Parts: sequence; structure tokens; C-alpha cells
Amino acid sequence: MITKKIRKIVKYRILVMVYLFFASDWDWNAEQDCIVPASIYLRWNARLLTLETPFSFLLVTFLLSKLPNEQFVQSKEIFVTFILGWMEIFLMYTILMAGMQLKRYWPDVMYVMNEMSRYSDYVEELMRRQNTQFNREDQKYLDKRDKLIGIVAMLTTFAPVAFGGCICVMIEPTHAMLQEYFEVNISFQSKFIPFIILVVWYISNISSVAFTVVIVVLQYILLTRSVVSCLTPQSVSKTVQPGSSRNKVIIRYDLNSRYFGVLNEMTAIRIFRTQQVFNTIINEIYGSVLFASHHVACMLSFLGGALALLQATEQILDGGPLMLAGILIALFASLLVEYEESMEISALCQRSDGFVRRCANLTDRRSVLHKFAKSCPNLKVHVGYPFFNVGKNTFTQFLAQGIDFLIGMLAI
Repeated sequence: MITKKIRKIVKYRILVMVYLFFASDWDWNAEQDCIVPASIYLRWNARLLTLETPFSFLLVTFLLSKLPNEQFVQSKEIFVTFILGWMEIFLMYTILMAGMQLKRYWPDVMYVMNEMSRYSDYVEELMRRQNTQFNREDQKYLDKRDKLIGIVAMLTTFAPVAFGGCICVMIEPTHAMLQEYFEVNISFQSKFIPFIILVVWYISNISSVAFTVVIVVLQYILLTRSVVSCLTPQSVSKTVQPGSSRNKVIIRYDLNSRYFGVLNEMTAIRIFRTQQVFNTIINEIYGSVLFASHHVACMLSFLGGALALLQATEQILDGGPLMLAGILIALFASLLVEYEESMEISALCQRSDGFVRRCANLTDRRSVLHKFAKSCPNLKVHVGYPFFNVGKNTFTQFLAQGIDFLIGMLAI
């Protein structure tokens, strides 16, 4: 369920994008309590992300010049800079490509966000009529999701500040590139403050795109999983009604749902069909292969953070708490994304499969509900479809591959 706490987090994060970062496709309407299109000025600032391409080209050229050579093998600092550089490039371009995909659908995304909030109110009203509440397990799950969305909002808000502090450390790729190409040693001096603020502003726009990408999927999974859990039948009652002709009768199956109480079969079908509509829209937006590239970015983020902590501990500690915070965010944020993605998508698929299976087993083959259930595909977010599917084992495979790559790099 999209709780009031989640809506407040989304509201304040959008206001941060509008009034602190001055770049956003959306704004918050306090009167209607919903998301509305931002002004042309704010949308234009959000489009300025593409102007960073020449700077990224310079960074890629710098990294290619550091390909394995004698100095590369002997110097741990250059090796860590090389890995961190490619991590930053892939993260930047992955988020940028995801942002470009979202900008194609940004009115649809805004509409889906608002409609999911309204539909969540409708579901809560159904539960209120039946005077039912989530059990301890489901309520604990909702509380954890509230905290997770709060963590995502804080990470995407404060990560740019941490990066602004990291840029003054010698092993940071941008710092190393500017020092080698332009003989500029970035540090916390008054003459470099405008440049650091510009970098923080740019990274804040990228992090805002990342927040938008994550929050839409999280809200969809949270709402759909809660609705399917509420709708799952505990039992089905059979009602026989006279038909229009003398020898015809109508058999209706009333569904005794878990939290909604007794629903007739058409109401149950309509509720589940609404979730299928949301699922189709989300897959239309997120089914692009562009979004699947985040797995590579997460792998490089994990490797970069782990290698930096193991191979350049002194330099990181000398860089201060912001540098340490940036490395820890790179390390644990990637693991958090992969873990939550694999667990949530597999759990959603399992819940929808349970609903379909119980409806098919508890009803007669001639009933409308049985025919609908047998024809229903599972609700699932198709990230990277049809090349691969995200399941419960995805995180285990990701972690195993990451550790193998890490051991191989440490053996160089």
C-alpha cells in the first residue's frame, strides 16, 4: 500500500528537486495533493544533463590512456582510479539513458504515479468498510518499505554532496584527469568552490533521475503486492440464480478475500484487472534493454567500492568522511538495489501466481472467474526481457560473480 509516509517522502523529494536543485520534470500541487508538470524553466534545467557529454568523453579518454601497463600494475592508486573511473562512467550513462527513456513517457509516468496513489486510497476504503487491518507480517513489510523509500530519498539527496567532497581526493578519477590534462589540483579553496558546486548540482540532477526511476517501480510493486495479498481468496461461495429462460440458471461465485471480505466475481476480476493495467504500463516503460544496463553499473559500483576500501584505505581516510561516505554508498547501494530488485519482483510474481492458482482451484471450470484466472499471466516487472528475467536467485548470482571478479582483480 502507498502509505501517507511514502507520499510525504515523495512530496518532499520533489520539492527538493524544484527549490534546491532547480531541475525537475515534475512539481507538487499542494491543493490537489498530486504531481503536476513543472515549469518550462525547471524542465529545461533537467535537459542540461546532456551537455556533460564532452566532459564524459575527456574522462573516457583519460581512462583509456591508463590501460594496463607497467605503471598500472605497480601502482595501486592508478588501478583504483581506473576502476572508480569506469564505475562513474557506467553509473552516469546508465542513469542518463534511463532518464532519456523516462522523458519519452514522463506524462505517462506522472499519470501512473497519481493514479496509483488514488487507487491505494480506494483499496484502503475497501478495507475500512470491512473493518480489517493487515496482519503482523504484512504490516511489518509495509514498515520496511517506508524505511527503504526513505533511505533511497536520503541517498539520492546527500550522495552528490559526498561526491563533491570526493573530487578533492587524488585517487578520484575526475581529480586525477584535471590534474593530468590541465595541471589543476582541485582542493577546498575558495577559487574552486564554484566548480565544486557545479559538479554537485550536476550529480544532484543525475541522482534525481535515479530517484524517479526507483520510486515508480517501488510504489508499483508495493501497491500491487498489497492488493493481490488482500484479494487472495480464502474460500469461494456458490450462488445459483434463475436465468432469463425457464431452463437456464446463473451460477455466481462470491470470493471471500483475505482483507476485502466477500466480493462477487466481477468485482474481484475488476480489481485484479486494474493491477494488470498498471503492470502493462510499467513494463512498457521499464521493459527497455536500457534499464537492464543497471546490472553492469551495479557490478562496477560494487567492485569499485570494494577495491577502493581494500587497496587505497589510507588515501580514503585522508580524504575525510565525505570520501569514506561516497565509497560506502557505492559499495552498499549496489548490493541494496540488486537484493531488493530480486526479492521484490520474485515475491510479486509468487503472490500473483498464488491468487490465480487459488481462483482456478476453488471455482467451477464454467465460471467466469475460473476462465479469467486460467488466462491471467503473472504480474511481473520485465527488466531486460526477453534476454533474461530477474528472479530470487539473481542477487545470489550477482554476489557470487562480484566476489569472483574481486578475487581476480586482487590477484593482479
